[in-house]
Amino acid sequence: MLPADYSESRTKFIALAKSLGIESRAFFLDERAGDGPGLSTDTAYLGPADAQTIVVISSGTHGVEGYAGAACQFRFMQIHRARYAENGIGYLLVHAVNPWGFFNDRRVTEEGIDLNRNFIDFSKPAPPSSGYDAYHKLLISHYRPLPAGLWNELRLFSHALSAAQRKSIQAAVTAGQYTHPDGPFFGGYGPAKSRLIWERIVETYASGRRCAFLLDIHTGLGMRGAGELMSELPASSEDFRRMSTWFGDDLKSMADGGSVSAALEGTLTGAFVHAAPGRRYAAGLEFGTRPPLAVLNAMRADHWYHNNASRHAARQRDRIRRKMKQAFSASDTGWHEQVIARFDQVMEQLARGLAMQSS
Repeated sequence: MLPADYSESRTKFIALAKSLGIESRAFFLDERAGDGPGLSTDTAYLGPADAQTIVVISSGTHGVEGYAGAACQFRFMQIHRARYAENGIGYLLVHAVNPWGFFNDRRVTEEGIDLNRNFIDFSKPAPPSSGYDAYHKLLISHYRPLPAGLWNELRLFSHALSAAQRKSIQAAVTAGQYTHPDGPFFGGYGPAKSRLIWERIVETYASGRRCAFLLDIHTGLGMRGAGELMSELPASSEDFRRMSTWFGDDLKSMADGGSVSAALEGTLTGAFVHAAPGRRYAAGLEFGTRPPLAVLNAMRADHWYHNNASRHAARQRDRIRRKMKQAFSASDTGWHEQVIARFDQVMEQLARGLAMQSS
């Protein structure tokens, strides 16, 4: 089953790696040497040390979304020897890319940054906020839990009466914004600590490889239990077409509007593709949880509490924390089984595709 929290997840990840004789390493968020219980991003490497092809499987880029990703990583360690040990591919599991968010059941980092919007060049002007500014007050500034916030909710709802309006709002709100640090999808004013750790991990394990593929596991969008494979590339690009053949033409393009996700700025996957020379590929695997409005409202409540925490009792935080966890994970066995079955399918397809790539 899914881990109960970050601490249980990390403990199981490390113990499972050790029991299987897998190389693991901790990258602590506060740079401590490991003499305390600090938060860390942990890695486990499976396969030949000199493998020219590497697959990176990451979890918890959006903290609270780490539950499903961690379960997939546990599953991979358990089946690696039986299914993949002889294919010559190196596999790097990166547990809790955003450990602070996972520990606190939040999507953001300790700096309040959406890590999956943080991978931009901060020496240049920030990207425009794609229309987010027009919705910030309705989403965050004027938000109040019901019933106090009813009028504001009705105003917001009036902007999303049709499917076309809802898609437009999703694109405007989720693409990434760099002007409102108190709001969701904030890309930051500089590199987050977790970004710097991720870049160290990629440099340590993926540099010098002839071919590298990143599978970044997320939750919160799409039909409940369904796992959508998505790419930031346009469907007409050569790399998109190549990856699509690996996955049975089941890859969706965020750039072309064919995915449950809007096109995004500053993503982990986009940065991975451009991190080094060689053949680089990346895709997201997104598992649906709850209806979109329930997920969005959990995020809004989370930001409302943290923007006003000094005025509210701890019980409010506990309630909102549960709401966030419910929005990005599910406790029932059926959902967990769907996640694992889809993950298994994707990994089998990927192994075959990469084998064709290198032949």
